[in-house]
Parts: sequence; C-alpha cells; structure tokens
Amino acid sequence: TPLSNWQREARDASRSMRRLTGSRSRMADRGLPRGLAENLAHYVAKDSQLKVPVDLIKLADRLGVHGVSEATMVEDGRTTWIDGVPSIALRRDRPPDRKRFTLAHEIAHILIESKHTVAHRTFRLTHDDIETLCDQVAAAILMPRSWIERYANRDRFNLSLIRLVAHRAQVSHAAAAVRITEVSGRTCILLRLQRAPKRWVVVGHAAVPLDIHGQIELAPETSELFDDLPARRDSWQVLSLRTPRGSLEGHAHVDKAGKTCLALITSLNRAI
Repeated sequence: TPLSNWQREARDASRSMRRLTGSRSRMADRGLPRGLAENLAHYVAKDSQLKVPVDLIKLADRLGVHGVSEATMVEDGRTTWIDGVPSIALRRDRPPDRKRFTLAHEIAHILIESKHTVAHRTFRLTHDDIETLCDQVAAAILMPRSWIERYANRDRFNLSLIRLVAHRAQVSHAAAAVRITEVSGRTCILLRLQRAPKRWVVVGHAAVPLDIHGQIELAPETSELFDDLPARRDSWQVLSLRTPRGSLEGHAHVDKAGKTCLALITSLNRAI
C-alpha cells in the first residue's frame, strides 16, 4: 500500500541520521571521514557533469555498469559482478522515487568497491555501516550539496519546500526532509499521521533525532486538533507530543487529507 511504502522510504532515509542526533557516529568512531559520502558524490557529479534531476541510467553507464533491469525479487536492489563488470537489478513493484533511491544506493556500492582507496578505508565496517554510508552517498548524488544548499539555507522550512525539492530531484518527501536536515543542521522532521479508531497516530517519520526515533506520540489535545483541521489547506500549528524525553512542543506546517496528515516540524522544544 502507499502508506507502507512511505514508511519504508522514511525508515531508509533516516538511516543516515546517526551523526545528526548528538550521538557519535559509528563510522566516525572507526576513523572514516565524515565527508566521504559528499566527496564521492562530488567526484561523480564533477566527472559526469550531472544535473538535477540526476540521470542515474547515464551515470551507471559511465561507471561501467553492464545494465539496469527490473525483476521480481525480495530485496529492493541487487548488484551482481561478472568478470569484474557490475549489473544492477531493481525490485519491479516499488514506486518510481524509491527505485531511484535504490539505484543510487547500488551505484554507491559500486563506487565504494571500485575506488581502491575508499575500499581500503571501509573494509572493516559492518554491513549496517556500509548500508548507511551507501544511503548517504545516494542522497548526495540525487541531491548534491551545491544544489540543495539553496533550499537548506532558506529562512523557513515548510511543506511546499519539501514538495518542491522532492519533485525537482525526483525523490520521496522523506528523502528530501533528511537531506535538508543533513545539509542545514536544522530541525526538519517529517511525520505521517493516520486517524485510528480512537485517535491520530504516527505511522511514518523521517529526520527524527535518534533519542526519540520511533517513539513519538500525539498528546490527546493534538489528536483533537487534527480532527478539527480543514482538509487540503496547509496551516501552521503547535503540536503537543509525548516522547521518552518527556513532553515536547513542535511548531509544524500541516496538511490534512481525509484520514491522513503530513506534518513538517521545524522547531522542537521541551513543553513548559
């Protein structure tokens, strides 16, 4: 379903958030330069003269990929090597923006394995660390820093900005929110909410700090607020949230559509 796809995209997009949450990055702990993802993406963009939206098929071809195909498979993407030449397969039933991110992720694997200096620096990393690094490289390829900075440096974030970045880069809203957070260093938390039988609940999230990741609940008064919101009309609201850190107050740009709602939290403070 579209909802489960969004949850999956948000989960994947949030993998690269460890270094933005105040906790130490496991990759940084092991001596991997934090700028490696940006440097790899910059190297590729400069060499291939890429423009947004990035033509990933053209990029894959320039990197020597034999072919990109779609298949019925369990995983989202797979790279196979035959006689030193990579081929990429993508899961056929995924949405277009998700397949784009997966393709960029697989290209990142090829970059890491092809560049000997990078492979030497990363060979001690765990599987999860490599996957996180590839997600970072994928985001930097799809939304290069030189391109995304014009949006990340804006005085105010809102849903229109997220939609614009997602549309122009052909990525998911979740991926756009994570990349803007990464480049700006500011709060840009995206929540997907759904009306359950008794109240509104969080069913998807992106760019959420690690210490409250997956643990945000709406206070009863916020659930009532969503019930009273008009449909399809963006508005600014103050949301009362419950987390393991205690009660928080978020300033959010909100769009309600029937029994679902999208909320972009641009500031998060402890409730008084």
